[in-house]
Amino acid sequence: MSQTEVLSYRPLLMSVAYNLVGCRSTAEDLVQDTFFSWLRLDTHTIQDAKSYLTKTVTNKCLNYLKSIKIKREELIDNVSPAAVSVSFTPDFSNLDLKCEVTHAMSLIFKKLAPTERAVFVLKELFNFDYSDLTTILGKKADNCRKIFSRAQLKLGDETERFSVDVDKLRKTVVDFKNATLGEFSDLIENLKTDINK
Repeated sequence: MSQTEVLSYRPLLMSVAYNLVGCRSTAEDLVQDTFFSWLRLDTHTIQDAKSYLTKTVTNKCLNYLKSIKIKREELIDNVSPAAVSVSFTPDFSNLDLKCEVTHAMSLIFKKLAPTERAVFVLKELFNFDYSDLTTILGKKADNCRKIFSRAQLKLGDETERFSVDVDKLRKTVVDFKNATLGEFSDLIENLKTDINK
């Protein structure tokens, strides 16, 4: 099979990779890596190039997802809660931050109601005190504790309760990035808007 014929499968492989990893730039890298792997093979022994390439890119995507899961767990394990402050700037230089945040936020959107989402994001990801949450959300500290506990349980559950508004998710990712740099106002307003709908 000629290289031109092999490259004709690129749109299919991109679709497979993007659906698995949820990030276009990462999908492109994995597809490119799949083609490099193909060039190193004795392709005369492969009868069905399409199936082989699809299986290869799928395996590369699964390996990638496994590796970022391990990196995420290592990152979480290495962060001391006592060392985290509201103004911290995390070092995500070894991770694909946009993909990581998009994936995490997508799960939060699918599993948590707006109030649970707001409490969890501000408390867990930015270490806001319950007194801060009381001021921001207008809910008593004890109530916020219960909401946070409920959110943790739901995130540990496999059930996805809500559909995701892609535009809203995209904006939340941008607001999250700004919040990691100390600009919290847009993220807080974003989270409160959903509660008040």
